[in-house]
Amino acid sequence: MCTPPCAHGGTCMRWNICQCPSGWTGVGCHTAVCELPCANGGRCVGPNTCQCPSDYTGPQCLLPLCTPACQHGGRCVDVNKCTCVGGWQGARCQIEPVQCRKPCLNGGVCAGLNRCRCAGGFTGNHCETAVTTPCVPPCQHGATCSPRNTCTCPEGTAGLRCEKLTCPVVTTVVSMSRAVRKGFRESYVDRCGPLGVRICTKYRINQARVYVQAYRVGYKINCAQKKKGR
Repeated sequence: MCTPPCAHGGTCMRWNICQCPSGWTGVGCHTAVCELPCANGGRCVGPNTCQCPSDYTGPQCLLPLCTPACQHGGRCVDVNKCTCVGGWQGARCQIEPVQCRKPCLNGGVCAGLNRCRCAGGFTGNHCETAVTTPCVPPCQHGATCSPRNTCTCPEGTAGLRCEKLTCPVVTTVVSMSRAVRKGFRESYVDRCGPLGVRICTKYRINQARVYVQAYRVGYKINCAQKKKGR
């Protein structure tokens, strides 16, 4: 008889002698066996199972922990010690490097990792795109609004808002037909009366497609082409 009884499935062989199953040892089979020892203060609490302290993890408590965790691809190499990559800095690799592989354009300034702070009127990762916002006051005669509230005038126009015409304007009128639906009143014959024996004339509104004359007016600045030098 074994007193206390053998634990974890052990078999009592004779007086207080237990035959323990795999993974357990001791007088009463109460001691767990870890084939690989628990490191860094870890404790074997089950067959090949380590209970690690708060600063380590892993099957044998060999992996250090960083709390909070390393950021942006950083690697925890010791307790609360991160190794950073890609130029990131700080205790947790949280400080962004000021490094732009491609230069910032149009007066932009590098403000982070491949991140530019753009001057007014430009946007994009490298400030390569001009912001096309409406000009105030608006551009005239088909001019396009350029950055910094300036107008790019087409040929034949001039001025801050391209309001001045330097070439004559030719007006063209093109005749065209436009289909519309129009309602009209039509009559038809139907039976009427209490017994439906009378013939009555009734009216209803119907729709038909009709074509009306329309005109399209266009304006074109007619500038004489400059002669090429011979």
